[in-house]
Amino acid sequence: MTASLVCKKVLSLAAGAVYSWETVEGLTGYVLIDAGASVVRVCTPEGGPCGGMSLDKGVGNVENPDPDPALRRAFVAVAAAILRDAERQGCLPERVSRTYW
Repeated sequence: MTASLVCKKVLSLAAGAVYSWETVEGLTGYVLIDAGASVVRVCTPEGGPCGGMSLDKGVGNVENPDPDPALRRAFVAVAAAILRDAERQGCLPERVSRTYW
């Protein structure tokens, strides 16, 4: 089975950057990555809080996980892809795509 995701930076804020994301399975959402590229939170398209699910790179655990396992997996994949590219590039990326087998 192949899975893929695409993330695009849609808004830059003082607090960080908002990314829209979509998986091939049809799941979609928005995440806010803090300016230090260490905390990822579920958010609205404007960057406002939306639910409590978050991931702190320093801790490595998802806080307040969504009850839907598919959404949790997608959130972790999105967070990991964006944070990995930010680390590799030295700044938050404009676009990230991944394909998994």
